[in-house]
Amino acid sequence: MSAEPQSNVTSFKAMFAGLADFAALVEPSGAVLHVNASGLRLVDRATDELPGLSVDQLSPHAAQLIGEWIPAAIAAGQWEGEAELRRADGSPVPVQLTIAPIRDGGRVSAAAIVARDLSEGMRLEEELQRRFLQQEAITAATSTPIIQVWDDIVTMPVVGLVDSVRAADMKNTLLEAVSRTGARFAIVDLTGVDTVDTATADHLLRVMRAVRLLGARCVITGIQPAVAQIIVGLGLELQGVVTLRSLREGLRFCLRRLGFRVTREEQVLDLAAIAAS
Repeated sequence: MSAEPQSNVTSFKAMFAGLADFAALVEPSGAVLHVNASGLRLVDRATDELPGLSVDQLSPHAAQLIGEWIPAAIAAGQWEGEAELRRADGSPVPVQLTIAPIRDGGRVSAAAIVARDLSEGMRLEEELQRRFLQQEAITAATSTPIIQVWDDIVTMPVVGLVDSVRAADMKNTLLEAVSRTGARFAIVDLTGVDTVDTATADHLLRVMRAVRLLGARCVITGIQPAVAQIIVGLGLELQGVVTLRSLREGLRFCLRRLGFRVTREEQVLDLAAIAAS
């Protein structure tokens, strides 16, 4: 290796030293030049193992890394994707990979690889799935339950016809739950509601505004096309109210705002687009 590429490698070693994520320098041929301390801990390797450490010892995707991902990063300037690292005992570590080429003039001397551990997010996703299934079971047994699915998050899944009388009852139940639990988010899931009358739609929006007065944020999920048409047709204001496609996405949204890392992005609803569908 020439003196200048070696200088580049030294610079990147210093840059990677303080990173909490796995960071490595790999030659395009696959030779591992460096792994930072956080990276060695993630894959349960000791510093004295680094000389001679191969890509296939660090990841089950060695062939793709050398044959596809590093060349793609060289061509485009960067490559990103989900993959796995391999611990010393062979167990996998799910990660988000970012690969970028290190150039010496016009020549690529190495690839910088940064991998963020997704294990925590995946465990959270599994717990979210468990709680989601638990909520579905409760919903089947009760008409309008209030469920505290997480610290600071309550949900009110609504199923069936919602008239003005029921909407008033929902308002009282939800506000009491928000006040009692100190929840920061209240999710009103309308997946099981096919239609509402105009008075009820206005009443539901009053419920959401009342939730805001208690210091919580209201999230609406699962709005059906017929309900969206009524809301849009009435010109009712949804300012400050988040609308998402499903209860699952609503839970992810709230968890992100509470500081948890979740692996997938929620999709915000366009009510006008739904109403037109």
